[in-house]
Amino acid sequence: MNALHRLAALVDSCLLPSIAGRGGRLPDWLLRGLERGTPGAAVHAYGPAARAATDALRAALPDALTGHPGPRRAGGGSAAAAELVAAGANLHLGVRPGPRADETRVFVTDLQTHGVAAALGPFTGTGSLRPFAEGAAAGVRAIIAGHSPIPGGLPAALSPPAITGILRGELGYGGVVVSDALDAPAIIDGWGVPGAAVLAWIAGVDLLRLGPASGEGIHTAIHTAAARAVFDGDLPVSRLEEAAERVSRLRRWASEPRMPAC
Repeated sequence: MNALHRLAALVDSCLLPSIAGRGGRLPDWLLRGLERGTPGAAVHAYGPAARAATDALRAALPDALTGHPGPRRAGGGSAAAAELVAAGANLHLGVRPGPRADETRVFVTDLQTHGVAAALGPFTGTGSLRPFAEGAAAGVRAIIAGHSPIPGGLPAALSPPAITGILRGELGYGGVVVSDALDAPAIIDGWGVPGAAVLAWIAGVDLLRLGPASGEGIHTAIHTAAARAVFDGDLPVSRLEEAAERVSRLRRWASEPRMPAC
């Protein structure tokens, strides 16, 4: 594999596109990405449409990460896991920090005991760090870096002090850092999705989540921006390799069958 193909595979392995679940068919550009290393997709659907989307995803990639925003109804980690498993998902992208002590730890533990990886967030680098410390101590598989800019600073997803300083350093978190969807207006207006993607990888984010509005054109533009940043020396290939290895570990964990706790 030559250097350009290797770089394209690394970029794809650090992207989580979104699918809406309509028709149960994946777009051609996403299928090509799955062949090249894309670990899966986030499914933005509920009920039969969600199941059709996850079935199509698994048909193309049997051990795919299948992310989902989470149940519509409130409940504990075990109930959330049951609903997500029924939808074919193995990654809960909507785990919110609990306001009460130990609430986050209990939810994350219950969810992951039933085989669904938790993505806790959004982490903003401000406010109380207790829920994220609880999550890290409980072995949370992923933490979502927020995309809303904080007063006087960058959003956490683009901020090295927030990701490498606070999340990795102060909290000692070693799992996957996922960006919140990069097609949010605050990101598009401030940096554009391709520019924000490069900044997020540089900041220490591992897996970039692309919202349903990000199609083939955005996917291609991210590849172009990443190649330029690597050529210019702003984005080390070793950073993408580190990110890809963390995502690979998450994918392996999420694809392992587990017996639910009694």
